[in-house]
Amino acid sequence: MKKAIFLDRDGVINKDVGLLYKKKDVKILPNVIKALKKLKEKDYLIVVITNQPVIARGLITEKRLIELNNFLNSLIENLIDEFYFCPHHPNANLEIYRRICECRKPAPGLILRAAKDLDIDLTKSWMIGDMPSDIVSGKSAGLKTILIESEKNKKVIETGKKWDIEESDYKSKNLLDALKYIK
Repeated sequence: MKKAIFLDRDGVINKDVGLLYKKKDVKILPNVIKALKKLKEKDYLIVVITNQPVIARGLITEKRLIELNNFLNSLIENLIDEFYFCPHHPNANLEIYRRICECRKPAPGLILRAAKDLDIDLTKSWMIGDMPSDIVSGKSAGLKTILIESEKNKKVIETGKKWDIEESDYKSKNLLDALKYIK
């Protein structure tokens, strides 16, 4: 079995611009390539786990999202091994995507699917994200967790639901800083 680093996309790999659906809006965060290379040197699979309500809102199709993720990956030297995304939202504009599902974080469905597909040992793996939903998802799947601290998640935690205060195992300033916890 393999070990993996599960990453949220927006706010961890690229700048969180709200609803990302255009290539021109993809901005890779500083030191992401350096961090991903260091994780690869430690033999981790790199798997992105991301909620994508832009699909449920009708702003982009699943096919176009895959193209956007491939474009993003090309900007970071194709260091991401796999992307998993949830297109659903309970209040979706498009009825086909309007549902409560097991793949939308904070549920652990995408992590569990990736673990099965890629033969990942969850006890040796990590979830790194910038939102409480990332942490809850990771903990629910049995992962160690790191919260990338930001102004956005501080506001969510202060005003959020009960699960928004779920504590991560560690906190860091960015992806590169998070590596100090990962052996």
